[in-house]
Amino acid sequence: MNLAEYTLKNRVFVYFILVLVFIGGIVSYFNVGKLEDAEFTIKTALVVTRYPGASQYEVEQEVTEKIERAAQQMDNIDEIYSSSYAGLSIIQIDLKESMRAKQMPQEWDILRKKINDIRGELPPAAMTPTVVDDFGDVYGMFYALTGEGYSQDQINDYARFIQRELLTVGQVGKIILFGDRTECVDLVINHEKLSELGVNPGVIIGALNAQSTVAEAGTIQLNDLNVRVAGNTAFNSIEDIKNTIVNVGPEQFYLKDLVQVKKSYLEPVTSMQRFNNKQAVGIGISTINGGNVLTMAENINAKLEQVTAQLPVGLELHTIYDQAREVNNANDVFIVNLIESIIIVIVILLVSMGLRSGILISSGLLFSIFGTLIAMKAFNISLHRTSLSAIIIAMGMLVDNAIVVTDGILVSLQRGLKVRKAIVNVGKSTAWPLLGATFIAILAFLPVFLAPNSAGEINEDLFKVLAISLGLSWIFAMTQTPLVCERFLKPSKDVQNPFDGKWYKMFKSVLEKLLKYRRISLAGVLILLVGAIIAFGHTKKAFFMPLEKNYTLVDYWLPEGSNIHKVSSDLATIEAYLLDSVSEVKNVTTSIGQTPPRYILSAQTQSYNSSYGQLMIETHDLDEIETVNDIIRNKVAGRYPDARFRIKGYIGGPPIEYKVEGRFIGPDPAVLRDLANQAEEILRSEPACGDITNDWRNKVLVWEPKYSQVKAGKAGITRADLGSAILSSTSTGLGVGLYRDNDVMRPIFLKTDQQAQNNLDRIVNTQIWGRNSEASVPLKEIVENQIEVSFENSVIQRYNRQRAITVQCDPVDPNMSGASLKDLVGSKLEAIPLPSGYSFMWDGEYKPSLEANEATGTYMPLAMLLIVLIVVMLFNSIRQSLIVMAIIPLSIIGVSIGLFVTGKAFGFMAITGFLGLIGMVLKNAIVMMDEINLNLNMENVSPYEAVVNAAVSRMRPVLLAALTTIFGMFPLITDAMYGSMAVTIIFGLFFATFLTLLVLPLFYVLFYKIKPSN
Repeated sequence: MNLAEYTLKNRVFVYFILVLVFIGGIVSYFNVGKLEDAEFTIKTALVVTRYPGASQYEVEQEVTEKIERAAQQMDNIDEIYSSSYAGLSIIQIDLKESMRAKQMPQEWDILRKKINDIRGELPPAAMTPTVVDDFGDVYGMFYALTGEGYSQDQINDYARFIQRELLTVGQVGKIILFGDRTECVDLVINHEKLSELGVNPGVIIGALNAQSTVAEAGTIQLNDLNVRVAGNTAFNSIEDIKNTIVNVGPEQFYLKDLVQVKKSYLEPVTSMQRFNNKQAVGIGISTINGGNVLTMAENINAKLEQVTAQLPVGLELHTIYDQAREVNNANDVFIVNLIESIIIVIVILLVSMGLRSGILISSGLLFSIFGTLIAMKAFNISLHRTSLSAIIIAMGMLVDNAIVVTDGILVSLQRGLKVRKAIVNVGKSTAWPLLGATFIAILAFLPVFLAPNSAGEINEDLFKVLAISLGLSWIFAMTQTPLVCERFLKPSKDVQNPFDGKWYKMFKSVLEKLLKYRRISLAGVLILLVGAIIAFGHTKKAFFMPLEKNYTLVDYWLPEGSNIHKVSSDLATIEAYLLDSVSEVKNVTTSIGQTPPRYILSAQTQSYNSSYGQLMIETHDLDEIETVNDIIRNKVAGRYPDARFRIKGYIGGPPIEYKVEGRFIGPDPAVLRDLANQAEEILRSEPACGDITNDWRNKVLVWEPKYSQVKAGKAGITRADLGSAILSSTSTGLGVGLYRDNDVMRPIFLKTDQQAQNNLDRIVNTQIWGRNSEASVPLKEIVENQIEVSFENSVIQRYNRQRAITVQCDPVDPNMSGASLKDLVGSKLEAIPLPSGYSFMWDGEYKPSLEANEATGTYMPLAMLLIVLIVVMLFNSIRQSLIVMAIIPLSIIGVSIGLFVTGKAFGFMAITGFLGLIGMVLKNAIVMMDEINLNLNMENVSPYEAVVNAAVSRMRPVLLAALTTIFGMFPLITDAMYGSMAVTIIFGLFFATFLTLLVLPLFYVLFYKIKPSN
């Protein structure tokens, strides 16, 4: 008993299942998770280690090298990047792309253990390394708190209040604050005054340390009760610090009589934020793992109504980025596309197969979609750009099975069979071929699903949704379609030839001419194939395409070593101009010192750099982005000749810093810089190159006072005394203690007065005190040099434990791919002569693109083997299997023409589309070959007639299956991310359809040497 026969015998049960699917599909749509884009794991952690006072070379050798060596012992390490600054080591550790999210916590635990094991090898002055493993967390709900007339301190307090309140909201995972400058207490000394009083600053430091600790006082036993004695905490306020007693010999002073005590902020500033040119604190909110961002947003908005009502007048909470809104917008666009695709498919079916048959097939499409939604809810697959695209891609294929079944039933009815007999016969004859063809269509996407990299992770749901929907389409074609056909189709009153129409005759005439001149036809096909391969070489190449958002990002770089306050001042002027003079600008969010928390998964992050700032410009409409970009390039950038502006957007995949990157690797920084300079000159000579830089950037100024052991020894001054005195003479100050401000510990810094800070002439006269000395000496008397400023590298970059410098650039034309630009300059950069011990490699867009293609190809042999096995199993013939498989290479004809004509780039998504195309083409070829075999088994039918009749009888279902898929994909053509995939399938399937109907019969008669006379 086949499924169709079972369905007809159990109508009530099948109808009940269909009702459940219909209701369950609607309910699932409203309850399934909704995201903007498919989730993928950023397999990166940072190891941050501070080593105060050490040069970048000391940091590299004494800290970075040792941590890198320990990390490299891990089994799943892919690459290690490191940046060694003066006093700071930042190591980026990338795990293998094959790792998945659930494996990450264990890997980071192993990393912590490895680093902890070598902690004893690090210098005593180096601080404990910190592993930052939430580097890839996304804070998709991103707000700015501003307060006209409020101090930074007050805005910080209210931001923390909002943070505490929102952490109690359902679905909220983490909340991070950005731009909330750390508060501290400054003790500002005047060396002249202290020298006059004979007060050694070390005495002040000792007094603070003696009073700042919590003293344990024990427990008193009173009869049968224990009474805890509370420990004394000295500093609970600024006044407590001011009133600290400092003993100087027999005399006592209040601290406030010796130094100025005031609240301040930690220097240097690590991050600042403004919103529409107003001082702000950023509040980033992430959802819990597996959470629904729309549900979280609803919960947050409800809570914010209560919270904002408690804020004083003047404090305002602004939305910088609303992931829930973006999810809604993205889903709305795709739902519209989905509805358009459904309507297109239904209209094609109604026009081509008649009202009744079209409605019957279309009903199966809706049940397949509803069933897919139920499965997505059950398997925790969210609705997002990738899964919705999968449904649209599957749209045409979902009706393929139903078309074949319905067409077979209609043909049988026209030949005079009874309805039930026609349904049972067609169900029996088509079940296995259609099941095999459906499995092949699914297997075509298997390499994408199994690809061991981030691109495969992004498209994981694509495979799952396609597999579920296509599998369900076969089940409904074998059950629901026979049921409704029995209910609504009527037997033909007159027996007639179903293929006697005008179009069938025209097609048969063309086919017979091709088969008659088979050698010429074969030569024509081969010429088309060769031409397509040549044209394919001229198509654009890309990795992932840009996302369309009404935001543009502007990175602002001053020369390395610039003051962060200079960056802030420049950007404040630019903000004011954009807000006042550019009507297209809606909001401007400014981040200074580093990029804000990752609010979108594909965002490129920049760690702390005092020379850096970023403008995030929101426009009213997507179409206004290019206008704003032009204004930045032509009207703003020219006003800041020392700055480098870089305008960029978002891409629909893993973040890439620059589209073109070439890396030189070798031991000597001077040689590396020379190689980088040569490469940059080559890039500057190419007009298509823009944003040219390197990751070491320019050298910076350095002053190195040389400690004189002879001079300092006589004065009783140690190196530590010299370093502390110089540190207190900078805006950073010398850390001398902590005080408790409610639940936060605030640092206390010793600084010289403002006039002496950051002034080299004044610093050389700074009074240096020994630890136990009663008098001070000027700094210039204990150093061998006065003021000798030189240049040095601010950072030592390394790649896989070797020093490396990376030359970077982007195309001037934002629509130009990195691959195209690399083709222009690649050979010239590769021709740069390299000294012995040096090497060159490509990174940027090229490296992840190559790795993604290789990862996809890893399981291609497995997928093709399974496909071949199914084809051989279906036909039990090697020659017939070869004929079916021979259609695959010819599919490139349509793909090449489509990409060449439309100008779409061939990247990872186009490759995914081509894999899907293979499944669609093979599905049609299998149905055709099965029909040939059925005809061969008929009496009084010659092999030639069997081939021709099979092609004629399959013309309508094959054309309909192709047209429904082609037109169903049309809404995706304009999508930035999936446009190339849509073009690949549309053009590829268009040409492949004719190949199936015409070339497969041609191959068959050639393979079997069939002549018309036979």
